[in-house]
Amino acid sequence: MNTEAPTTRASRVQTLQYKGRTFVTGLRWHPLGSITGHMKEARQFGKEHQLDIVTIRRTPRIIQAGFVSRSDGVTKGMYSLASTLAGQLGESWIAAWKVSQDEDSYAVVAVHKGGIIPGCDLISTAAEVRKRVAQQRSRGIEFEQWYLPPEFEMGGQPLDIEEFLVPSRLKREYRLRPLVFGLSRAELVQLALLAMLVAGGVIGYTQWKSYVESEELKKRIAAEQVRLDALARMEAESGSAQPVQALEHPWANQPSVLSFLEGCSSIIYHLPLRIHGWYFSDVQCNGKQVVATYKRSGNSTSAELLTAIGERFSTRPAFFEQGNATALRYDISLPVAGDEPLQDSPQVLSELSSWLHGFSQDPTLNEVPVVVPQEPALPGQPAPPPPPPPQWKHFEIRYTTGVPPYDSIGSAPISVLRLREIKAELQTTHLMWTVTGDLYAK
Repeated sequence: MNTEAPTTRASRVQTLQYKGRTFVTGLRWHPLGSITGHMKEARQFGKEHQLDIVTIRRTPRIIQAGFVSRSDGVTKGMYSLASTLAGQLGESWIAAWKVSQDEDSYAVVAVHKGGIIPGCDLISTAAEVRKRVAQQRSRGIEFEQWYLPPEFEMGGQPLDIEEFLVPSRLKREYRLRPLVFGLSRAELVQLALLAMLVAGGVIGYTQWKSYVESEELKKRIAAEQVRLDALARMEAESGSAQPVQALEHPWANQPSVLSFLEGCSSIIYHLPLRIHGWYFSDVQCNGKQVVATYKRSGNSTSAELLTAIGERFSTRPAFFEQGNATALRYDISLPVAGDEPLQDSPQVLSELSSWLHGFSQDPTLNEVPVVVPQEPALPGQPAPPPPPPPQWKHFEIRYTTGVPPYDSIGSAPISVLRLREIKAELQTTHLMWTVTGDLYAK
């Protein structure tokens, strides 16, 4: 069995060669809601996401489409590896196997309640595939069959993949085909037959139960796609590949210290001290919005302030204190830093304290309990086991200083440090800064 390298456009799309047939992995799986109009729905989804090759899976519980693009080096007539296995192994299983004896290359496919699970149709390293298998297990999914290689040491039984890829077992429905506009003649005939069956049928208790389970499965598949999209956005913003576990790490989805300081400072340092008789009082930035407070003096008016600021801020001023103070808001958008390895807590606490003591600062560092959320139970399934204890510690840091934050903490040699808020208050002739942040360690 030969494995081809992924294309540059979609790194997860790869192909396997076996006995003259080509099998594709890394499809984007999406549930289709319409029984009679599922091909129209598939064409619309493909058009919106620039995907022009598809395979359709129909089971009593779900209609599901797997999408890919010609630009990934995929053509019609190739076979979906996940569809091929799903058509033979049933509605509840997970399988992983080694696809190359010379390289660290494993494949994984998972099916639950008839639906292929997004993110579990790919070829990757042994470490990544083990993570995908462990992730499904941690969510409490009870697969009927576990086909896992012995070297994973995760139970189950090995899968003889070659048994399922022989030409005699391949069906037309496993093939990939191009998406085209309009309905084919065969589709029109199928539409008419289905309409007759639906019109003459009576929906009973079994069908209703199947419908409910199908809807729940669609929700889970959609939720998994949201996770994959969130991971893709994180990779795009951080500029580097991210493990799946990054979605569970709060620091991975927050901006770096330098990004936070630069984004906030770009607004704060350009705020005027006086706007037509309204004087600057304080400002705070939380990484998403800068809010500056001004107070009225003399005979200045709110109308004069509104005229003076024009459309410089994201929202109209919010007046308070009987109209004698106002809050001006400016929205900002900062890229996330992505995942980073953790260091031992005694070491990072000592380094951070020492760094700030060098600036004559006396920070407060308090540990914050880490609560791991409990996964909800699937319909008809027992409650999943309690989540494992957290693998990290969370500390809140806070200090007040007359030194600008860019100087006091911008170059601190701490990797997994994130800022939550910086606040500046004008006291007589100088600014006093209050910095609040989060430190993560193991």
